[in-house]
Amino acid sequence: MDSNALRILVFDHAAKDCAYTAKAVGEYFAGRAIPAEVREFSESDPCVYDFEGRRKAGAPYHMAFMGADTMRGAEVARHIRAMDEELPLFLVSEVSDMALEGFRLRALDYLTKPVSAGAVKEAVGRIPMEYYKCYQAKRNL
Repeated sequence: MDSNALRILVFDHAAKDCAYTAKAVGEYFAGRAIPAEVREFSESDPCVYDFEGRRKAGAPYHMAFMGADTMRGAEVARHIRAMDEELPLFLVSEVSDMALEGFRLRALDYLTKPVSAGAVKEAVGRIPMEYYKCYQAKRNL
């Protein structure tokens, strides 16, 4: 994998939804020739351990798409947010009940399932330009 690739976390307890969201995210970045490493998790503990490990290793994720159909999913998103307050975070759900939780987590957007590359485009467009400038400086672009 390209060491300059965007590192993107996709989490959803529903493995099928997780794979579908990861595919849409991957297609969005591939269509723009932006190298991206999309890692998907459908279990809470491996997701959190991987997130913590990458931060400690100096290779943190650049953004996260978090399935939040259940309170456990929202709990994982809260844990991720507590570890990284600046990470662009997107909540993904079938139910609008979790929209308030997205607000509390300072999610940049709330995507509904099934996620499409078009929805990813709109969501990623909400990332502040300052974030990209910082990312580009780290890549020496």
